[in-house]
Amino acid sequence: MFDQHVHSNFSFDSNEDLENYINVSNKNDIVTTEHLDFANPIINYEDSSINYLKYIEEITSLNKKYSNKFFSGIEIGYTPNSEKRIEDFLKDKNFNLKLLSIHQNGLYDYMCVNKKLISLEALIQEYFEQMIQALESSIEFNVLAHFEYGIRIIDISVTEFDSLASKFLNKIIELIVKKEIAFEVNTKSMYKYKKESLYSYMIEKYLKKGGKLFTLGSDAHNIKDYAYKFDEARKFLLTRNIKEIILFKDKIKVEKI
Repeated sequence: MFDQHVHSNFSFDSNEDLENYINVSNKNDIVTTEHLDFANPIINYEDSSINYLKYIEEITSLNKKYSNKFFSGIEIGYTPNSEKRIEDFLKDKNFNLKLLSIHQNGLYDYMCVNKKLISLEALIQEYFEQMIQALESSIEFNVLAHFEYGIRIIDISVTEFDSLASKFLNKIIELIVKKEIAFEVNTKSMYKYKKESLYSYMIEKYLKKGGKLFTLGSDAHNIKDYAYKFDEARKFLLTRNIKEIILFKDKIKVEKI
């Protein structure tokens, strides 16, 4: 079992050398999921794009040194305006793992939203409708990452969340089950941002709709956060009778927790 949401210095917001993850992987395989976010508001609307050739060159070199331990991945930040650019970027590239994320809407990042300028109801509608649009697009993804990113910094109860978001979440679950897209259990969200109750709520809905594909990701940007709180997440899953996760590397496989 290995962390499937990890960033290195091939991402705009990490300074961690890719090779350093070998020191914290506990002899597991390593996949990094480097950012792709076109017109990223966090960096003055410049593109957060991976240098693919250099990335693959480094992975190839590291695999010679460490017996094929490293795999390639990308975290695709979707906006409607960037859909064509994403498709063009991906068409001649191969990644072992592709995460779908909704980080921003072309104007602001959802972690930086001014809560005084938008109501919670409007924010939830905008964020999850954008997620639905991404899932309905022709872009291929393996995993839906941190489903609650848009409200990470907002204190919201499960009851209020259900009232405002359930109609969107039902559609999202329908799409990921139909397309066999895995659901990420994101430990940064659950334990750093205290969204465990929302994950419990969402997973219950997902299971009831026939969902069965799960991944574990820490969203680490440095080695000290690699596999953050995975022991707690493992217990969380087992108490819900979830005993397997899906791994994306050279071949997709299922592994016991």
